[in-house]
Amino acid sequence: MYPIKNNNLRLPVILLLVASFFVFNTQALNAQTTLGVTGLLNSPNAVMSKEGTVKIGGNFLNTNMTPDTWDYNTFNFFLNVTLFPFFEAALNNTAFDLWDQGRFSNVDRSVSLKLRVLKERRFIPAIAIGSNDLLTSNTGSYFSPHGGNKYFGTHYVALSKHLTLNGHTLGLHTAYNILSSKHQKINSPISGGISFRPSFFNKLNLIAEYDTIDFNLGGNIIVFNYLYLQLFIQDFKYISFGAHAQIPLL
Repeated sequence: MYPIKNNNLRLPVILLLVASFFVFNTQALNAQTTLGVTGLLNSPNAVMSKEGTVKIGGNFLNTNMTPDTWDYNTFNFFLNVTLFPFFEAALNNTAFDLWDQGRFSNVDRSVSLKLRVLKERRFIPAIAIGSNDLLTSNTGSYFSPHGGNKYFGTHYVALSKHLTLNGHTLGLHTAYNILSSKHQKINSPISGGISFRPSFFNKLNLIAEYDTIDFNLGGNIIVFNYLYLQLFIQDFKYISFGAHAQIPLL
């Protein structure tokens, strides 16, 4: 889930999503990571979706968002289920050109799990532990970082705390990341960022983060009750975006 390549693509910085959508929902927003797990833009946090929430969606991923195996823009699609208020699981599929045929010929499947070990309280941040791309195709050792895929393999411990300022909601988030993949690279194990939800438009959530390599800016919004949209700019240059349906089952 960490960007590791560069190219000459230059794009202007976009901080705000288009706010002219017809919005009918006032529920709180939680950003999705590029793997379909509740988090910031590309960095984990300790926020959880409401119990019984199912998310079905996908992302367009700029080539700078993926390991070296993907030297082209790609996309993923995912299913995320919050089984309990403290536990969520996601199955993600990322398209790739398996045989260098110039077209998408297969998908890489990854499983992500997230467990909140401490709920946020007035003076205490929420704490969560998680793992992205937990399993590998190496049948000799399903958890080994070698001999299989695990293109997005990381473990993390994340903390999140929210403050209310004149009706606005400010979120402070940080995480310690541990690689569990030979395909990934990080400049620092520490990631994190801030989220901001304005009181006058609480369906919008703006985010600034550091994802262990790059600084990213973006935001997310809920429209038409259950449609969730996200857009962000990685390293102030590269655009990725995503959308999913967020369905409460309880």
